[in-house]
Amino acid sequence: MNYSVFRRFLSNHKSFFESFFSLSAINGLSVLLPLITLPYILRVVGSEKYGIYIYVYAIIQYVLLISAYGFNYSATKQIVHFREQPDKINEIYNSVIACRLLLFFGGSVLILLLSPLLFSSKIEFYMMLMGLGVVLGDIFMPSWFFQGIEKMRYITLVNASAKLLFTVLIFVVIRKPEDFSLIILLNSCGYILSGILSTWIAIKQFHLQLFIPTKKSILFQLKDGWALFCSTIGINLYKESNVIILKFFVSDAAVGIYGAAEKIIKGLQLITIPISQALFPHVGNSFKNHLFSDCLHQLKKISWSFAVLLFIISITTFFCANFLVRIICGVEFLEAVALVKIMSPIILFGGINYILGIVGLVNLNQEKKFFLYVIISGIVSVLFLLCTVNLWGITAASISMLLSEVVLFFGCVFTFKTLKNKSSCI
Repeated sequence: MNYSVFRRFLSNHKSFFESFFSLSAINGLSVLLPLITLPYILRVVGSEKYGIYIYVYAIIQYVLLISAYGFNYSATKQIVHFREQPDKINEIYNSVIACRLLLFFGGSVLILLLSPLLFSSKIEFYMMLMGLGVVLGDIFMPSWFFQGIEKMRYITLVNASAKLLFTVLIFVVIRKPEDFSLIILLNSCGYILSGILSTWIAIKQFHLQLFIPTKKSILFQLKDGWALFCSTIGINLYKESNVIILKFFVSDAAVGIYGAAEKIIKGLQLITIPISQALFPHVGNSFKNHLFSDCLHQLKKISWSFAVLLFIISITTFFCANFLVRIICGVEFLEAVALVKIMSPIILFGGINYILGIVGLVNLNQEKKFFLYVIISGIVSVLFLLCTVNLWGITAASISMLLSEVVLFFGCVFTFKTLKNKSSCI
């Protein structure tokens, strides 16, 4: 490839590379900073108290799930479609924020009503209240907006500021085991800072104006994001519910060990997220008015290339599991080595599922078909765990998470086979 061709290639894909490098910076920090803070946290608070923190944080993730609805994908698609219409973008921005605030209050009330069943101690309940700042901050940090306009450098600045603040505060505030309850408060501080900075950038740089949207706009957003919301519920059946289920069957220390292993896997998954997230709006834009066969060919090329990278990371994780657990978690968490090995293929299957499901099926307006298999995989995961947790304990949770990704993979492949006669992408 000569220089002029290379320059033209970069020019044609400028927005993708900007999103990719911005997301790489974000996720680089997401991988690097936990490598600094997680070993410190685990050694200071221990597996039992870390297990309590992981459990409460999993509850908070469900409030976050309710407030996020399906907007991370549905709103991103809308921004991509209307990116040349400032008034429409302003309407989308305000209606999504309003929807998320309404859903946040509804989700918070639901958790408060269920708190006698969910929390066995006052400290867990107070941690949940402190953790609601995570959800509130996330509402005003519209990564979907920046992703849709493919200006991810702004969200990079925001995330970097929040993560650096959280990292510094961890070492300043968390000094003894009893301080474990404050970890979730520090998470909230980081998210709230991100929300404030994001709102300021959206108003100053993109001239967005805050106003109360119409009821019609709010109802449209809720309807448009419904299928994707159902999909994220299915995903979270196995991504977050494992910790909650384990809480009722094993000790807090065991939950902490599982949580540490899961944290390692999720941290390694962050390595490839910049590529997949940058591809979502970029591929969605390129799919417009193309034949389905052309879209499928493009998606196959992306999937195979991505699979090679994911396989290398997965196999490396399997053979380096002992080293990773010793370095990141310490000798108290050596039981997590087997769990990391079991979950290492999740890096491969989870990454491919994102490409096939989110980048592929969602951009092809096949959210409902994707949702169906997400729900099936989530139900399979939960049922497997409930049937085996008494026998295998935290090992059952690791197997159930892997099983769900495998089921979802075959569901996505089957869906594409049924769509092969489709004429156009959009």
